This record gives sequence, structure tokens and C-alpha cells, in this order.
Amino acid sequence: GNTVGVVSKCVMWDTGNTVGEMVGHSKRVITCAYRQSRPFRIMTGSEDFRVVFYKGPPFKMDHSASEHKNYVNCVRYSPSGEVIASVGSDKRIVLYEGKEGTVALGDLRPGDKKAAHQGSIYSCAFSPDGRLLLTASADKSVKVWVVPPLEGAPASCAVSSLSLGADVGAMQNAVVWPPAGPPVSVSLCGEVNYLSIADEAIAGVSKVVVAPQAPISAMTVVSGDVVVAGCNDGTVFAIRPDSDEWTKLAAGGAAKPGSSPARPCHTGKVTALCAAPASTELAFASAGFDDKIRLATLEAYVAEVEVDGQPNALGALDENALVFATTKGVGRLALAPALAVAAFRPTPFDPTALAVGAGDVVLGAKDGSLRVLDPTSLDETRQLTPHRGEITAAAFSPDRAYLAVGDADREIKLYAPADGYAVALHSLWRFHTARVTALAWHPASTHLASTGNDEAIFVWSCDKTQATPIKVDFAHKDGVTALAWRAAQSPNLVSVGNDGCACVWNPLG
Repeated sequence: GNTVGVVSKCVMWDTGNTVGEMVGHSKRVITCAYRQSRPFRIMTGSEDFRVVFYKGPPFKMDHSASEHKNYVNCVRYSPSGEVIASVGSDKRIVLYEGKEGTVALGDLRPGDKKAAHQGSIYSCAFSPDGRLLLTASADKSVKVWVVPPLEGAPASCAVSSLSLGADVGAMQNAVVWPPAGPPVSVSLCGEVNYLSIADEAIAGVSKVVVAPQAPISAMTVVSGDVVVAGCNDGTVFAIRPDSDEWTKLAAGGAAKPGSSPARPCHTGKVTALCAAPASTELAFASAGFDDKIRLATLEAYVAEVEVDGQPNALGALDENALVFATTKGVGRLALAPALAVAAFRPTPFDPTALAVGAGDVVLGAKDGSLRVLDPTSLDETRQLTPHRGEITAAAFSPDRAYLAVGDADREIKLYAPADGYAVALHSLWRFHTARVTALAWHPASTHLASTGNDEAIFVWSCDKTQATPIKVDFAHKDGVTALAWRAAQSPNLVSVGNDGCACVWNPLG
């Protein structure tokens, strides 16, 4: 820790009682290691460039060592407890005797100085047998060192290296070597790299696991099952029904294992996603704060167009068109023969939500108004009964019998398109305690799922509108941002939120 006076503490896991006095550092403690065999020992590393060795319990400072000339970023015991390794921002690796904490090798180096790390070393981990040491560095590489015997240790040792890329995101922040399974490193961009080890050397990367590293701001389901999610940092991820792992898409295609981290799809927040018309070879369209709308397959982005204003809503019109809303108006995109803005209508109000269905486009505004537009000309054909708060979500039921609209005043209303968009339900579905952020209809049009900044998900029955809805509390920390049903899986409800997670629910049993 970095509290005044106390920078580290050892406590009993079951009672919380302090076990000894941990003193010796003058600045924040960054790392610690515990010898799990008798005699028990602890070593800590700090921003004061020192490591401190403790004997116990109760643990008391035995001595300190100042071999490092910069921050000590990581200290680790070998599985046997016979060796301790420390690494730091001075690019040095120091080995200590495990029981007494004395320095055995002050600077572990390869025979070729060029093979050493060229940047700060952030983490280290011993192999299960203790013969190898894995290190991760800001030079975007991981290295495997053959640990020499402590008695009469040679001036150099064998080392193998693997570069994980050239971008800043490829900097290696941490490594772990589990007792069973391959060693793993974590990149600055959030990628988890499974490493292959052969003949005491790194053979390559066998697998890369990626996941959102920022709040998820938009989501859609493609082809009934493939979930596509967009994040605040401009990245877009997809997860297929036959897999439980995300695929990170980039402007130039999907990221390949061992390559540089994928470039974000948008240079700003992803504000909207929608599935492309089924008749096309495209999978989805995305919109971002970079004022661009992009078209993509599940493998790569294939086209983009710049629009007037920041886009905040998307919808599929027909086989050859999409409709979008921006902070300045509403427009229509032609998909063929080339992606282009076919029409754009500036609006005197601020569009905030959009829904496509029943042969119409419905546009919600910040002032609570609702307008029905002609899908071809985008001319206004009628105004609907307004809401008291900003329109935050709108969605047509699959059978086009209802239009559901949610607002910042926590209310959800249903409109009947076949009856001139008369209000079919109001003042009943008002269980949210914060603004409604997303609506999603069940594929059978029997239920409507809603969510909001209150971290709750409600599932409402259209047959029993006055019945108490099914409720999921604390679905996502800091609020839920989008909902969708995976039609082919029972169906299940998918939610994403500001916690950067995607969850699958089965609210109807």
C-alpha cells in the first residue's frame, strides 16, 4: 500500500489479525512474495529501489538490499522456496538465496548483451520445476532464462526471447506460470497470450485471448446468434455461439495471434450497432464518435462513410439501405453499388433514438417528442404522443404489433402502429429507478426486456401487462447499456454494460 506510516502488512487470512511489524520501506510497496514452506519468509519490493527481507512469524525485518537502481516491480519465490528473483525498471534481474535472502547474483545477464531486455521489466515467474524464469518487459517482449545454480553462479546464462509486436499496446505487463498448463503473459492492450515452451525456450504464442477493456456502449446480434459489441475506446468484438471467446475486429481485419494488437474500428466511442440486411454478405454496421459509419463482415471492415454530425442510432431499412440519426439530423445510407449517403434531413431538434419497422422510421428526440418518418424521403408523416423525458430507446416488436419507447423519466410506453400509433400502454411499466437505456423484444413478440442505469433488467409480459415483471438485480456494475435476444438459443437474453462485460440470461426459464 501507500498509506502514511504503514506501507505493508501481514495478516492471518481467517482472523485478520496482524502477524508482525512490516517496516523498512520509505515509499510505496509495489510487490511482495511469500515463501510457503518452512521456514516462512517474506520479501517486498518498493518504489524506494529496495527489497526488504522478513523472517517470522511473527514477521520482522531482517535486512534490506539495494541492488536495484530504479523501482522494484516484482519479486517472486521459486516453487521450492530456494530462490527469490526480483526485477525492476532498471532492466535488472537479481537472484537471492531463499532462506536467508542474501544476494546470490546481482545482475542476471545473457551471454549476448543485446539479448537482454531493453526496457523496464514489469513481472517475472518461475517454471513449476524452478529451472526457468519468465520475464515480461516494456520492450514488448517476454524472455525465458535458465536459472543458474546459486553457488558459483556464472556471469551469464542462456535466454530465449519472443517479441509480441511493435505497437505500444504490445508492452508486456505481467506473466504467470501455473503448475499445470502453459505460461501466460498479459499485454498492455489487454490481450492474454498463451506461450509455448520447448527445450527450455519460447517456441511462440499458441493462443491469444481478448476481451473488452472499456465500457461496452453498443451491442447487436447477427444471424440470430453472433453477438457483436462496441466499446467506449472504439474497439469492436464478436463472439460466436460455438465459442466462448471474443474475437477482436480491426479496421484491417481480425487480429492474428502473435501479431501487433488490432487497430480500433473507430477512433472514438462506438455509439450504435445494427445487423445488416440478411440478403447482403455484410454482417453489421457500426457508428462512432469519429463521425463515421462502417460496414463489416465478421472477419473485417469493408467500407466506411463520413456523416454530418455524431451518429447515435442505426437501423436496417431494406435490402439496400440503412437509416441513421446524428446530432444534426437523420439520413439514409445506400449499400450498393457503393456505400454512400443517399439522403439527409437536418432536424430542428436533437435526435436521440431510432426504430425501424411497420414500414416506418420512428425518431425520438431529446425534448421527448416522437416523429414518424417516411423511410424513403425521410419526411415527417405524423407526431406521436410525447414523453415527459428524453427518448432514450425505441424498438418495434418482430410482429410489428407494437412500438416500445423508453425515456429518461423511467417510463416505457407501447404504441400500436396498426391503430395510427395510438398509445396502447402507459403508466404501468415504470419500475426502473433510473433512465431507461435499452429495449429488446423477444423473438416471439410475447415479452419485452428493458434495462437502465439502475443496473436492473426487467422482462415484461405483453399478455399480462399488469403483472409484476421478471427482475434481474445488479446485472452490470454502473449500468446496463444494451440488450438483445439470441433467437436460436432457447432464446437467451444478452446484456452488456459499463463494466465491460457481456452476460447471458434465461429469464423465462
